[in-house]
Amino acid sequence: MASVHPPGLTRFRTHDLPGSRRLAGWEEHNARALVGLRAQPFGDRPFDGTEVNLTLPRLQLARVTGSPHAVERDVRQIATHPADGVIVYFALAGDARFHHRGGSGLIVPGQGLVLDGDQPFQRSFDGGLTELVLKAPRAVLREIRRGPVKPRVFDARDDAHARALVSTLSNALRGGTDWDGLEDVATGLLGRLLGGECSAAADLAAAHAFITAHLSEQDLSASRIAAAIGYSERHLSRLFSKSGQSVPQAILTARLDAARRMLAEPVTLAEVAARNGFVSQAHFSRTYRARFGTTPRQDRREFLPFSATSGR
Repeated sequence: MASVHPPGLTRFRTHDLPGSRRLAGWEEHNARALVGLRAQPFGDRPFDGTEVNLTLPRLQLARVTGSPHAVERDVRQIATHPADGVIVYFALAGDARFHHRGGSGLIVPGQGLVLDGDQPFQRSFDGGLTELVLKAPRAVLREIRRGPVKPRVFDARDDAHARALVSTLSNALRGGTDWDGLEDVATGLLGRLLGGECSAAADLAAAHAFITAHLSEQDLSASRIAAAIGYSERHLSRLFSKSGQSVPQAILTARLDAARRMLAEPVTLAEVAARNGFVSQAHFSRTYRARFGTTPRQDRREFLPFSATSGR
């Protein structure tokens, strides 16, 4: 049976509304596309916000940017606009303070917050914000874990599965992805984040996220990746084997792809090699030619025809 694909990304901007309607328009959009909140801007300037939304069959995703303000989800909002699920907020820019019945805390860029969408909470952004949001219905949660969801802070900087979830959401909101695969991976990663089950596809995504984050390190190895995602090297090898690659092949492929993208930047080839974990520029050039059938210098002339030099 053919899967149902979303019609695409949608974008909402308060800037397109009259100043007197911006805040109400923002609240109405969020209640419709994500979760109902009451917003209060800081200062005398009109609130300014932008939201990119993607609604999938089971999940709702968003990238939110806003000027300084505070939001509250109280019992009235919950009764009027029930979320019936969990909400994940991940900070890309701007600190976010939060309050809930169990306490309070601070989220800084690189960290995220998991909340039950039908429990009251408050959040404030003194310097504005840019964040990713994931909303998953309770029916999906029952597939991956049991029990209530308590507010929890996580850090994607030292958690491979959390980093993979952030990367998955970011890529989806850029468009052009495999929606069915995205939902499976995101659901599995969310399950791991909540202490529940994690799918093989989600574990593989976490392994790839760890590789991407550590490309510059020459000692990147299967043992380090396995430790990061919490499995044995043998299990890791099986995961990659099912995807058609060995672990060393996956590392080399990621390094070469990243290096090729970097050729468009005004840095030397030696720096491109070093920043992507190659032991030498010569090794980088050999493996690059074996993969792409051309040399880094030849590709650089195409990427930077006016600035390529013999030293680059």
